[in-house]
Amino acid sequence: MQISGGMSSTIEDGGGDDDDYGGEEGLDDFPIVGSAQEILDDKPSASSSSFDFPAEEEVSFSGKSENYCVCFIDMVNSTVVTSGLASAKLVRYYSIFLNATAAIAKNFGAKVIKNAGDCLIYYFPATSDPASNAAFSDVLECCTAMIDANKVINARLNTEGLPPLGYRISADYGKVEVARSATSNSDDLFGSTMNLCAKINSKAPKNGVVVGADLYRVIQSIPAVAELYNFEQVCSYLVGPEQQQYPVFSVARRQKRNIVNPFKVMPARS
Repeated sequence: MQISGGMSSTIEDGGGDDDDYGGEEGLDDFPIVGSAQEILDDKPSASSSSFDFPAEEEVSFSGKSENYCVCFIDMVNSTVVTSGLASAKLVRYYSIFLNATAAIAKNFGAKVIKNAGDCLIYYFPATSDPASNAAFSDVLECCTAMIDANKVINARLNTEGLPPLGYRISADYGKVEVARSATSNSDDLFGSTMNLCAKINSKAPKNGVVVGADLYRVIQSIPAVAELYNFEQVCSYLVGPEQQQYPVFSVARRQKRNIVNPFKVMPARS
């Protein structure tokens, strides 16, 4: 395995209110995959003097915690790129992106949680077993396959008269809390692992992948997987009450491989 370069910047994590999961505001109304369309109706105004809580909570936490690999794939400059698109073209643009990347994720054993506008969020259930080398290999294979598929996705967009797109992918590993919405049968994940994975996404190059330090350490413990990739530290966050350094690494596959075509029927991985 080759590690090159040094830390380019240190970013303080102030623990503010910027833990939203990716995407531009106003683009989360496309019910394409997962549990995207989860809108609370009858929201009371801030001036309401009383409020009757519903008998059933909208989001119910199971009390179950797991260690999972989680991933975010976020489009680059989508607001600018799509600003001139008519409504039907806009829907088709996001539909191609979200469904193509979701197909690749599922092909590598991932489970899509939701889309948040121009961001797809997914995780790998098999990584709950820390001894499953194949599961952790699938994480990096999936992320790099999505990068390779960018040309295929843009070719499809071009045939439909739509502009090309770029995206960034971030991945990390750690403890998450499992919850479920009253309006969805899909699990949702919460916790610092999700928040940090969202934060580091912007540090990936366009059409590139970054991983957090916790996932990096797991991959380094599997030499047969680590040797397939080049890693370079791109920045470091200060996290936690003790403001500890948390490095972030870019990832690139050393050798080319066949590009996954998300527009062909792909059998689910067993």
